[in-house]
Amino acid sequence: MKRLMEGIFALLYPDYVACILCGEEAILNEKGLCVSCEKSICRSEHPAQVRYASGFTAGLIFAGATMDAVHRLKYGDARYVAPFLASYIEIPPEWEIDVIVPIPLHWRRLWKRGYNQSALLAESLSGRFGIPVAEKLLRRVRYTKTQTALGAAQRTKNIRGAFSASGSVKGKRILLVDDVCTTGATLSTAAKALLDAGAAVVYACAACETKRD
Repeated sequence: MKRLMEGIFALLYPDYVACILCGEEAILNEKGLCVSCEKSICRSEHPAQVRYASGFTAGLIFAGATMDAVHRLKYGDARYVAPFLASYIEIPPEWEIDVIVPIPLHWRRLWKRGYNQSALLAESLSGRFGIPVAEKLLRRVRYTKTQTALGAAQRTKNIRGAFSASGSVKGKRILLVDDVCTTGATLSTAAKALLDAGAAVVYACAACETKRD
């Protein structure tokens, strides 16, 4: 009886259960969040529009613990955060999608980081919705400085002409995936490149978007 009770106690209160956002040991919800972090995150309920995309959706608001999680994913090799962030992205049922395309990194940044965080998000979405990922359909052909510290006009100028799409996109219905949408400059530039190459329609999504006033 003692062993049985110890087993039940271990299931209810395992030795180590860390919140995916704050890292504290706690009783977690189904997404791996403690009570405090669950209350702190905010879903994106009214996503902004992205130019050249026929629709846009985002999972969470880029703030607080969510912002920290994205930074760990991008710069701290915290690849385990990608499925968590992707789990909040909901694709509208009316969107008909043939293939998922992540926003690509320039080869220099990819070499330095070792992975593309948007590709990790795309793979998670692929597993949930059963839609294949095709990274080679879109390339970043120009190295650009990070968009983080730039204003809206500067972001548009910085990312202009940065992408080139393969002719294989012709006739395809594509879902673009990025980690964060701030002004939409990156997603809109990528969407235009895909449409110019013959894509039938382009939808866009992001794990997070900045809060709109």
